Amino acid sequence: MNQIKLVIVIQVLNSFVGGILGVALPLMMKERNIDIVTMGFVFASMPMIFQLGRMFFATVSDFWGKKPFFILNGFFGIVSNSIYYMAYTPLEFLFGKVMEGTKDGSLWAVNRAFLLDKSENKWRTLVHLRTIAYISLSVGSLLAGFFVIWLFYEGTLMLCVLIGALAIPLSFLLVSGRKKKFNAPEALHLLDFRKKKRIFKIFLVLFFVMGLSFGFLSGFVFPLFLSENGFDLETIGVLLGLQIFLAGLFSYLFEGRYELRKLILFSGVLYTVVVVGLGFSSLVFAGVLTIVYGIINGLLSIGQEGILSRITSRESYATDIGLLMMGLHSGRTLSLALSGLLISMLGFVAPFLLSALIFVFFYMASYLILKE
Repeated sequence: MNQIKLVIVIQVLNSFVGGILGVALPLMMKERNIDIVTMGFVFASMPMIFQLGRMFFATVSDFWGKKPFFILNGFFGIVSNSIYYMAYTPLEFLFGKVMEGTKDGSLWAVNRAFLLDKSENKWRTLVHLRTIAYISLSVGSLLAGFFVIWLFYEGTLMLCVLIGALAIPLSFLLVSGRKKKFNAPEALHLLDFRKKKRIFKIFLVLFFVMGLSFGFLSGFVFPLFLSENGFDLETIGVLLGLQIFLAGLFSYLFEGRYELRKLILFSGVLYTVVVVGLGFSSLVFAGVLTIVYGIINGLLSIGQEGILSRITSRESYATDIGLLMMGLHSGRTLSLALSGLLISMLGFVAPFLLSALIFVFFYMASYLILKE
C-alpha cells in the first residue's frame, strides 16, 4: 500500500477512537462518581504527558526513523483503553490518561514529519492530515452515544481496544526511512530553542498563549456543558460529532484560499465572538453555538498548520514541531487543570470568557508578526 495512505489509515483509526472517548469518557467518569474538580486535574495530565512523550519520540525519530513510533501508538492504544475499561477511581483514570497521552504522543511525534518528508505541497498536506483527523473524530463522536446505549461503557471501550489494535499490523507495512546512530549532542542541538530563528522563538510563546486559551474548552468541558444544558448522551455525541465534522470540512474548503495572516485574524475574531456567546448560552442556543464552534476551529487549524509549515526546518521537522507543540500543550495543561475549579465555583461562563479573552492576544500578535 502507498506509504502516505498507510499513515492516513492509521490516523483514521486513532482519531475515530479519540472521538468515541471524547464523548464517552467524561460521562462515564461522571457516572462513576468522579467530581468535576478531580476530573479537571485528571484530564489536565494528558497534554503534558502527550507532549513530553511526543518531544522524546520526535527527537529520537529524527535518528531512528518513524516506523517504530507508529507501532508504539497501536500498543499503547490497547493498554490505555484496557485501563479505562477497569477504572473506577481517580488514580486509575489518571493512569489511563498517562497511557493515552503516550499513545497520542507517539503518533503525533511522527505523522506530520513523515508526510512532510514525502510531500511537495507541505501546507496542503498538513491541512489534509488535520482534515482527516477531524472527520474521523467526528464519526467517532457521532457514534459514541449510540455505542454506549448498545454496548454500555464497557463494551464501547472493548471496541476501542480492538480498533486501536489494527494500527499495529498496518504500522509494520511502513518503510522505516533514514536511520542513524543516536547522537546525544546533535539531539540536544536540535532541541536547543536558543539556536532557532527569532520568529520561531516568538511563536513558541504564542503557541503557549493559544494552548492556554484552548485548554479552558478542552477535554471534559464540552460534554459536561451540554449535559448540564439538558442534552442526552446520544444528542451530545451528535452535536460534538457535527462540531468536529464541520471543523474538518471548513479546514479543507478554505485551505489555501486566503492569505495566512488575514485568515488568522478573521478566525480569531470569530472565535472571540462565538466563545463569549457560548459562555452566556443555554438550552438549544448552547447546542447551536457548539456546532458553529466547529467551523471556527476548522479555520483556526489552517492558520496553525500554515505557521508550522513556514517556521520549521527540513533538517528537524519532528523536533521543531514538537517544540512548538510543547508550548501549546503546556498552556493547555495549566488552563485545563483550572477549568474544573472555575466551573465548580463560577459555572461554565468563567472558562469560556477566559478562553475568548486570552485568544485575542494570540491572533493579534500573530497577525502583526507574520506581516514582518
